[in-house]
Amino acid sequence: MKLLAKNRAEFSQRIDSNYAPDSSIVLRYRNAFHWEEPVEEDSEYKKWLEKTSIREGVRIFPLLSYKGAEIFILDETSFMHTKTLKSVDGCITTAKCKLNGYERVVFESGGNTGTALTQYGIRAGLETFMFIPEDNLPLLSSRIFESDKAHLFSVEKPDLVKKVALFFVTKNGFRHIPDRDWRYEASMFRGSFILEHLLKKDKFDWFTQTISAAFGPIGIYRVLKGFEKEVGQLPRFLGIQQEANAPLFTAWKKGKTDTEPAKINSTNKLLAKVMYDSHPQSYGTFEKFRNMLGTVGGDLTTVNHQEFIGFLEQTYNGKNILDLLKDQGIEITVRGGEVIEKTGLISLAGTLKEIVRGRIAQGSKVLCALTSGISEADGKAKPEFRISSLDDLTETLNKIT
Repeated sequence: MKLLAKNRAEFSQRIDSNYAPDSSIVLRYRNAFHWEEPVEEDSEYKKWLEKTSIREGVRIFPLLSYKGAEIFILDETSFMHTKTLKSVDGCITTAKCKLNGYERVVFESGGNTGTALTQYGIRAGLETFMFIPEDNLPLLSSRIFESDKAHLFSVEKPDLVKKVALFFVTKNGFRHIPDRDWRYEASMFRGSFILEHLLKKDKFDWFTQTISAAFGPIGIYRVLKGFEKEVGQLPRFLGIQQEANAPLFTAWKKGKTDTEPAKINSTNKLLAKVMYDSHPQSYGTFEKFRNMLGTVGGDLTTVNHQEFIGFLEQTYNGKNILDLLKDQGIEITVRGGEVIEKTGLISLAGTLKEIVRGRIAQGSKVLCALTSGISEADGKAKPEFRISSLDDLTETLNKIT
């Protein structure tokens, strides 16, 4: 992958203005990069992006002023086909699969990524095999598994999900997706939108996002670093994790690449169930992430259950946070008095926490990524198979093949 534009003018020329940012950032910025080698393959890949794109839209708007800091929202839910930023991953991963001739693909997920890979993949004719923690089934919509080509496997214990997915791959020879580099590339489309905003409109002192393996900030800052002279000082990055499962936060504070994974027997005790992976370092992102944090003067923080509840209950200019977002057309899904998908809101809760603590200073302008929050789950998705062990999976494989 190579960024073709070297300055503001070249970047502007490579933007496809036929596609507004709230329509598809994939199609808007696809020509700003050379993604594949050789040139003929790059051209073919971009054609596949046009075919696989559905809607991968974003926008930025001011939300509120809090203790002297101005908070803006990077809305990556309202105009996304699957209502999370993972629509971008679904689009580019499916295009990569079609480019390379992969037809049967396997992936593990807490819910959001798998939803996107399934919807985009099935639409393009792929056969998909999704592995998810059993406790996370209520986060899914049964509608996306109506196709005979969309297979769903629930795994009893969260720490087995990745293992059984990879075991499934080795036993049947299907393709495991997405590649690590594809995840970075997906985030570079997000970075391109932020770059365009920085060049034309607001400058930000901080960019904040809930993270798991940190593919997002790594890809975003790959783009921004190429335009440091044009933009000026880059926004510092604040990564937020849930306190109950914060492996990157722990590794960052201890200064170690690898730390002992937390034991998570159930996702029901987590603040964000989709963020179940207790050892995202296995993706090999931590060194790049640590270097990026050092370069931009970034840091990490955590949010616990009590802090999150307080964040939801607090009023800002007479309204709670859900009402403020609703005023902007974002209706966060609540069921039984509880926010269904909390991942996106955790970034906002962590941002306000660090403003109170003084890490984000008065007068700062903060761009906070709202990566999810609108849920279309009906809680009725039924897995074809329930896996409790690798032996279980072996028996299941015999039934499938």
